[in-house]
Amino acid sequence: MNIWNSIKRVSDFGILVQSPQLNWSEVVQRKNNIIGKFVGGKGPYLQKMGVDLAMGQAEFVSPQAIRVGEETYEANRFLIGVGSESILPPFEGVEHGITSKELLFMEQLPKSMVVIGGGIIGMEFAHIFASAGTKVTLLQRGERVLKGEDHETSRVIEDISQKMGIDMKFRCHVTKIEKQGQLRTVHINGPEGESQIEAEVVLIATGRKPAVEGLNLSAAGVEYSPRGIQVNDYLQTTAERIYAAGDSIGGYMFTPIAAHQAKVAVRNALKGNRVKPDYRYMTRAVFTHPPIGSVGLTEEEARNEGLDVAVGKLPYALSGTAILLGETEGQMKVIVDKKTRQLVGAHFVGQDADELIHLVTVAMKGKLTVDDFLEIIPVHPTLAESLIEMVRGIEA
Repeated sequence: MNIWNSIKRVSDFGILVQSPQLNWSEVVQRKNNIIGKFVGGKGPYLQKMGVDLAMGQAEFVSPQAIRVGEETYEANRFLIGVGSESILPPFEGVEHGITSKELLFMEQLPKSMVVIGGGIIGMEFAHIFASAGTKVTLLQRGERVLKGEDHETSRVIEDISQKMGIDMKFRCHVTKIEKQGQLRTVHINGPEGESQIEAEVVLIATGRKPAVEGLNLSAAGVEYSPRGIQVNDYLQTTAERIYAAGDSIGGYMFTPIAAHQAKVAVRNALKGNRVKPDYRYMTRAVFTHPPIGSVGLTEEEARNEGLDVAVGKLPYALSGTAILLGETEGQMKVIVDKKTRQLVGAHFVGQDADELIHLVTVAMKGKLTVDDFLEIIPVHPTLAESLIEMVRGIEA
């Protein structure tokens, strides 16, 4: 939706476009085509690499064998990477809502939508559909959205969301959903008592859980809980020859983390338990508009660990480049350990935050100090320049 959001304000740059329109069905079709190409290429690639691909429901019959359909496969080692699935809350009428999976294939743009849940999925889809013109109401049980992010990051994106027209309601508990013709009525209990909200679509984005049911893990001696498969520091399960990675073990449910864990698990399975996954430089993003980019400790985490920290902040509205781009919403924030003068965390909300955050990740990996940034001569005018100048000004 970045292109559409840019088109909506091209007149700010002296570009006149008469009555631009968003064809939602074409948007969905393009998405389907792109995903089809990615998915369609997986099979031939695996075959080229000498991998046999068996499609179907898999279940263990022993620690050394797994069955798919009518076929049984034996192996010395197994890697479980089954991913996750949406959590459906136990309130009445939950079947009248949809999950992100169904929403991705909706070819008609709804006029109104209620999003239940202020996590990553809820926030991303709230921003996508609000940008497209849907009236969006977001319901969050807690005090803030994106509870895994820095507190200030949550507040900044909440403010931006409300400016977009997203109606955000906090400390709300959904009691039931009713279907009335083409509309859904969401009953909530919040700080102001009981109320109802009508919408064409209700998105249930209350989290995801490991998709381990049906694998018959007990037959393999693999212990698990609703939070995921139990693994040790080397991603080995309670069955010696079976390893697990990705969403199936819970924790960080990000695609790059799953890929990192899979590499570690395969190496340990084949060469012995030597490597542990390292999350210190885990860079993550939330694709709201504008996006969020984060790495390392939040300010709260750093202080809770007893670090004496200095915090640098730069609102996008004070960045000359952001002003030139017309992207003045958001903030850059960096946390520095005063003792080592090294960066220990960063949290950006704003244009290109998902790209800029990698600069901090590299600086953290290289153990650069605030003083090292004094020697960098950045390109002008760029957002990276604004980041570098901000770090230079931190009094640590």
